[in-house]
Formats: sequence, C-alpha cells, structure tokens
Amino acid sequence: MRIAMRAWRELGKTLLLAGVGVPVLVSGLEATTVKRLSLEQMVRGSHRIMLGRCISQDTYWNKNRTRIYTATRFAVTEDLKGESRGTATVVTVGGTIEGMTLVVSGMPSFRVHEEVLLFLEAGKSGNWILMGLSQGMFRITADRRGVRTAHHASSGLRLVAGSPESSSQTPIPNRIELDRLLSRIRQLVGNSGK
Repeated sequence: MRIAMRAWRELGKTLLLAGVGVPVLVSGLEATTVKRLSLEQMVRGSHRIMLGRCISQDTYWNKNRTRIYTATRFAVTEDLKGESRGTATVVTVGGTIEGMTLVVSGMPSFRVHEEVLLFLEAGKSGNWILMGLSQGMFRITADRRGVRTAHHASSGLRLVAGSPESSSQTPIPNRIELDRLLSRIRQLVGNSGK
C-alpha cells in the first residue's frame, strides 16, 4: 500500500502540475472481490444493525501517513441489533485530506444529512466498520408520498459465490421498500436473539 500511495502521489503531483486537478490515490484499479452475503448472513454476522442519519465526518492519516481514514458520526434513529447511546461512529478506509484523496473500490462514502441503514462489525481498534464493505450499507430515500426506499450501496464490489448455505437464503435486494426490509431484519434478529 505504501509503494502504491507513493507512486500515486508522484502521479498526482504530475497531474496537478499539468493542471488536471486534485490528485487521487486509488487502492486497486478494479473492483474489490468479496464473498456475496445473504441477508441472513448479514444479520447473523453483524454486531450491530442501525438506522441513522450522518451528522459529521473527520478524515485523518494513520500513524505512518500511509493510509487515509474517514470517521463518520451518525445520529441513531433506531437500533435493530445491539445498543447505542444515540450516536455511532463508523470508520472507513479512504477520504480526502491535505489535497490527497484515497479511493478504495467497494468502500462507500457517506454524505452529511443522508439517512442510511448500516450492518456493522466491531473493528480491531474498537471502531465500528461496515460488514462486507459496501454490502453493509443501504442509502434511504423518500418519494413525494413519503414512502421510504432502501438502495443497496454495493458498488465497486465484485461479488463471488459465498457458502452453499447462502445460495438458499435471501439475497440482498438492490432496492426495496424500507419498511419491508426493516420488518425482515427484525424477524431475523428475533430468531437469532438480540
């Protein structure tokens, strides 16, 4: 990763000097390959599932300045699995700092004020991370009638077949009415115990 970032920094400086714009660091030029997870696997494997609204972001370098992270804070509107104290902070790899941008395929970015449904795991450093990269995120929108829809944010991923068990389970829908999805998640959480 360090070598790739140095190479991208040099390319970025060249592009910047040429007037092309902001340098962009890309971790892998193709999609990130991960196992396709079913809704049942996402619910069972998540330490926490929550509905919330993005309220702030903080981007920072790691200790060695070899990787950029973004900590996104959410106001939790509903805990579906696990407990919160009204907020949650999710850390993702990537972001923009000091004129440098790191983009990681399959890692979603959040926008302040947007509503999301998140499937989270406890990270090694005690932070929350998305389960299955962007498989663990749904963006929520509402139509003119107020009907909310969940849009799966699995872009940048190349999904490969998971376990034989997952092929007989509920695939994660790309788009679904939010109330239907929440109802199914509550049912699965109830079956597995909170």
